[in-house]
Amino acid sequence: MNDIENIQLSAVKLEDNTYRITTKAKVDDLAASIQQIGLIHPPLIKQTASAGYVIVSGFRRIAACMYLGWKEIPTRVLDADIDDARCVSYAIADNALQRPLNLIEISRSIALLSTVITDDDALAETASKLGLPADPGLNRKIKKICDLATPIQDGILANTISLAMALELAKFDANIGVAFAKIFAQLKIGLNKQRELIVLLDEIAHRENTTIENLLNEKDIRQILDDDNLDRAQQRQRIREYLTQRRFPTISRTQHEFKKQIKNLELDHRMALVPPKDFEGSSYTLRLSFSGVSELEELQGKLDRIIQSKGLAKFLSK
Repeated sequence: MNDIENIQLSAVKLEDNTYRITTKAKVDDLAASIQQIGLIHPPLIKQTASAGYVIVSGFRRIAACMYLGWKEIPTRVLDADIDDARCVSYAIADNALQRPLNLIEISRSIALLSTVITDDDALAETASKLGLPADPGLNRKIKKICDLATPIQDGILANTISLAMALELAKFDANIGVAFAKIFAQLKIGLNKQRELIVLLDEIAHRENTTIENLLNEKDIRQILDDDNLDRAQQRQRIREYLTQRRFPTISRTQHEFKKQIKNLELDHRMALVPPKDFEGSSYTLRLSFSGVSELEELQGKLDRIIQSKGLAKFLSK
């Protein structure tokens, strides 16, 4: 590596992101720091066989200096014939050994490292030395992340999409994965609810011989998602109710009838009638809460009235 030398910023090939690790694009905070105390850590660049330079590390520093109107910048310059593996290591180390990397940056690092190391075990060993995961299997999974569509990556950065969910979305066509990512971001639902949503839509699509994409574009679903009068909690509830009713129409009808019967019974607040899960089976549970014999006797009279209910008897006999 050569000593620090000033180079013209106009000679830097800003469009070349070969070695880019960072996902952060804003530079105003960094520019303010550089303006106040100067550029403490010069970027690392590499000469190209033709005229100009490519950035190995320091993308934001260079962008910040351009933002400040600098014409030239102090840098450390690598010779054009330097081994690409060393450039990759420099790029990863300059990021990973200075700050915690987010999942997208880790993915970019592993993907970049895999361009110079093809053996999984050797890659994991080098990754470990550079502050990256040392598990070959995990690295294979993480490597896929940086190739996902931008909305999915944005969801990962915003913590609305986990690694597990990102890998599930990777199995879908890009447009479907993006559609899910946008819904997750809008509704702010956790991993389990995300999976439930995907399973419901996938099963409905197979049951009705259509596609998930068609379902997501249907009027009923769009009306819920586009209704500005509903808050997120209401949208989450209505989407779930709609999809559950559509996926399990018989259960949904039975549940509706059951709620109607419960309302007609006007149960005491100390009583609760619990149906079997998904109404599969004939065993119902009746829960009573009381603090003494007198309350139990009072509830007994209410229980007799429930037993005599013709509507409930008819419902339970189905």
